[in-house]
Amino acid sequence: MIKGIYQAARSLNNHTRNLERISNNLANINTVGFKREGMFVEVLNQYGNSEIRTPIDLRQGNLSQTGNPLNLAIAGEGYFVCQSNEQYELTRNGSFLISDDGFLIDQAGRRVLGKNGEINLLNYTINKDQALTINENGEIRIGEEIVDTLLIARNDEKLNQLGNMGLKYDDLSEIQTDNSENGYRIMQGYLEESNVNPIEEMELMIRISKDYEASYRIVQSLDDSIQKANEIGKV
Repeated sequence: MIKGIYQAARSLNNHTRNLERISNNLANINTVGFKREGMFVEVLNQYGNSEIRTPIDLRQGNLSQTGNPLNLAIAGEGYFVCQSNEQYELTRNGSFLISDDGFLIDQAGRRVLGKNGEINLLNYTINKDQALTINENGEIRIGEEIVDTLLIARNDEKLNQLGNMGLKYDDLSEIQTDNSENGYRIMQGYLEESNVNPIEEMELMIRISKDYEASYRIVQSLDDSIQKANEIGKV
């Protein structure tokens, strides 16, 4: 009976974690480039120890046209690479800006990296008649002059488990970059929408809530049985 309570309580814990993930997905429906967080999975590693994993749904989100030349979307696999405080972070959010000192930055102020390092447009933006263009390979031009080419990180095993949820690297050499330019296209004037489907999330929330209630009733029933057994033992 004690073992039954333990198993039911463990199930309650799993359901709670999954409900938290669904809530997070729903909260990020409008977050650019957000990848849906999968349900909690507990697996055994090679040493027989339990590990908690949350798979990330890396499916492409819809591409929404904005017309803003600093809005970029990746059609296919890959991540933009941004730098801040000696750390490198990967993101699918291509809503970029130009800082006061001319650097291409994301909404958090992190500098976007090209193949030659931080991308600085200061020396190229004096002539307002020259358009900023970025082709499908990520090559950045001001007028006819080439500035740099966007650095694109490839999907790897670590990304498949963690997606772009605050994934950071201390060393740029740890990041696998895509030099072939065959697995993606850079779309200028577009943003990638979140790949969360609110209807599917709500259906999943209802199903898990029912499972949670069932597990809770089992815990209550077993607890009542133990109390009755103790009362009989006292007689």
